[in-house]
Amino acid sequence: MSAPSFLAGRFLPHRILPGWLGKAEAARLLAYTLAAEARFAPTRLADQGTGRLDSVVRQSSVLKDLGAFAAPLRRKALALQSGLETAFDMAHTPANSTQMEMVAHGDGAFYRPHIDTFTGDEYTPGGRRRLTMIYYLHRQPRRFTGGRLRMFDLGGTETIEIEPTHDSLLVFPSAARHEVETVSCPDSEFADGRFAVNIWLCG
Repeated sequence: MSAPSFLAGRFLPHRILPGWLGKAEAARLLAYTLAAEARFAPTRLADQGTGRLDSVVRQSSVLKDLGAFAAPLRRKALALQSGLETAFDMAHTPANSTQMEMVAHGDGAFYRPHIDTFTGDEYTPGGRRRLTMIYYLHRQPRRFTGGRLRMFDLGGTETIEIEPTHDSLLVFPSAARHEVETVSCPDSEFADGRFAVNIWLCG
């Protein structure tokens, strides 16, 4: 794991794990993703237990079914939990559920500043996201620009930009405020976009 970015306590911590799946498995997952193009649907925002489209806040497409990849990805994510909780100075809480999806960002796609955890009226027992894990993959060489994940400091004024590097895993507390900057993919080919598996450990 790379060193955390506490930056004098101004930012919530994060970790970047390069080569998380390895070359062969990353290639298999990317092939599955590209073959599933027709099954991707516009991404909806959570809204009081339902989903709504909001093109001002978020533009992307999502695939909820990761097929045979879902179980091994979940196992690998859960294996990291204890170490991440220690590194992030979080209480050790057994995960009571996990959530997972594949998200595609093509030309013009983005996600405005937000947090991943549910609070207040949006909270449902067993559904509070504690750890966010984002696994990046894309064709090589990269055929899009932009798409960095921008993390905000606790005051909301300073940022860290993280590149969506192929076969890398980014992890951080789900309460961290962040956004996905606009992607530019001039030929607008689905296969040339920015892909990411979002995994949330809930408790």
